[in-house]
Amino acid sequence: MSRSQVAALAALSALLAALFAGRAAQAQDAGGAHYLSAQEITARLAKPVDGTVNFALPTGPGVTVLAARRDTAGAVEVHKVLHDEFIVQSGHATVTVGGQLTGAREAWPGEWRGGAIAGGARFDLGPGDTLWIPAGQPHQVTPTGGAPFVYIAVKFPAQP
Repeated sequence: MSRSQVAALAALSALLAALFAGRAAQAQDAGGAHYLSAQEITARLAKPVDGTVNFALPTGPGVTVLAARRDTAGAVEVHKVLHDEFIVQSGHATVTVGGQLTGAREAWPGEWRGGAIAGGARFDLGPGDTLWIPAGQPHQVTPTGGAPFVYIAVKFPAQP
């Protein structure tokens, strides 16, 4: 992991601690900072469409941070140039990573959706767990246990 990725992850950790604890520093001049309350995040996550919801959280250039909720299995995904880091907030899911991808379609350049994974490793995730998924690896999130699976997905560009 590069220094910029480590710095971004450290900044993200601080942001997540503030967001999910419901606290944020109040300042007259925010200097470009963007605050999103835990209440607003919870409200947005409460409205899934077709069993899923995700939206971008405030971040800097080069990194995407999504708050995500899955009530049903998501489509298989492959990101050619992005690594994923999942940080579980609540619920449980089995995430299948790797294996042989069949039947996917290129949704947009470098991004594939759908199809199926044959083989691969299965990870059972719960609150507090993290999972790093390297760029180019097929993966699928399947909630388990009957409750919504809520997590933060951090997307980092793969280095050439």
